[in-house]
Amino acid sequence: MRTEKGVMLVVHKKPSRENRYLILNRKKNWEGWELAKGHLEEDDYEHTVKLELREEAGIDEGQIQSIEDLDHTAEWSFEDEDGEEVQREYKAFLVEVTPEAIADVEQNPSDEHSQAFFLSKEDCEGLLTYDNHKEVLELGAEKAE
Repeated sequence: MRTEKGVMLVVHKKPSRENRYLILNRKKNWEGWELAKGHLEEDDYEHTVKLELREEAGIDEGQIQSIEDLDHTAEWSFEDEDGEEVQREYKAFLVEVTPEAIADVEQNPSDEHSQAFFLSKEDCEGLLTYDNHKEVLELGAEKAE
């Protein structure tokens, strides 16, 4: 079994009275709704957070107001196409972006997502496909409030 490390992001903004959270509609490898996430790059978590936001949601570093480690790791395993078991360990981060930030999946080099939106926490919870994403959203939302 191999282990892959990465990040899972609760991205939020406060355009009015209520926080809005980033959710993406995945189309590559599986279909469903997820939080922004990705493999650890250059063994640097903060760099990976910024990179994944730019790649997956078109949000530039200049729109990031804060990055906070949520002291939580989402873990899951699966079998890859060669039959090898893969363990994923993704550190969770809360990222606040400017109220003007807009999610845009059109420039994603891996073409992973068909849509991305900033929605209420309740709407995100209703759409997220996996429980570990819901758990990370809950942790992030508690800190964001």
